[in-house]
Amino acid sequence: MSGVEQLREAHAQIKERATRLVGGLEDIPRRAALLHGTYLDSGGNHTFPQIAAHGALWAFGFFEVGGRLGRLIATRYFYNPRERAYRLGLLEQFAGGFRLVNRSVCIDTWTNYHFVRDCGREPGADQVVPAPLLAAINRVHAARRAGAELSEVEKRDVFCQSFYWEQELTVAPGVKAAIDQFQCRVMKFLCLHPVVRFAYFPSGRYLLFRNFANTSERIHKGLQAYDFARRLGWRGVVDAMRSYRLMPADFFRNPAGHTRRLVEEGAPG
Repeated sequence: MSGVEQLREAHAQIKERATRLVGGLEDIPRRAALLHGTYLDSGGNHTFPQIAAHGALWAFGFFEVGGRLGRLIATRYFYNPRERAYRLGLLEQFAGGFRLVNRSVCIDTWTNYHFVRDCGREPGADQVVPAPLLAAINRVHAARRAGAELSEVEKRDVFCQSFYWEQELTVAPGVKAAIDQFQCRVMKFLCLHPVVRFAYFPSGRYLLFRNFANTSERIHKGLQAYDFARRLGWRGVVDAMRSYRLMPADFFRNPAGHTRRLVEEGAPG
C-alpha cells in the first residue's frame, strides 16, 4: 500500500468513527457539542465548528414542524386540517434532508480536524484533504501545539477555507437534493427564503436569503455571520448557545468534559 493509500485509509477510519460519534439525524445537541468540542480543542483557533454549531441549533428551531416555519404553516392552513398535515409533512421531509446535511458537515469537520492533527504533515496529505483546507487546519494545529493564538486575520482565513469547502462539497449537493423533492411551489418558496438569526447576532440583524440553494449567496451570508461573531467576541458566541434551550445543563457546566465523555462513550445507544 502506497503512502497516499495509507493516508486515505487513515482518513476513512477517522470518518467511520466520526459517523458513529455524531449519532442519528435527530441528535442535533450531540453534534453541536462535538463541534464546540473541536473549537475548544483548537484553543479557539478553529472557529468554523463553533459557528456550525449555531447553524445546527438554529435550523432545529426554524425548519422543524414545531419550529417557526412549522408554526407559520400551521397558522396559515388552520382552516384545513388535511392541507395543513400535507404541508407539514413536506416540511418534515425537507427538515430531514437538512438534518442530513448538518450531520455530514459535522462528520467532515471532525474527520478533517483529527486527520490533519495526526497526518497533516505527511507527504500526500493534500491528496486526501484539499490543499488550501489542509494548509489552514495545519496552521490551527501548529498554533495548538505551540499554545499560541492565531491572529484574527488568520482565524478568518481558516474559517473561510473550512466554510468554502463544506459549502461546495457537502452543503450544495445536500440542499439541492432536499429542494428537488418539492413539487409544491409555496413550500419550496418558504424553504428557499429562510430568515436566519443565530442567537449571537446583534439586535435586529438577520440574514435574508433570496435563494438558499445558491452556494454563492450562502457563502456571502456565512461570512456575515462570521463577522457578527468576531465583533461580539468568541466568549459571547459560546454563551449564546444557551438561548436555543436545546443543550443539556451538563454541557454548560463543563463543555470540555461533556464533549470528552461523548467521545469516550462512543456511538449513542
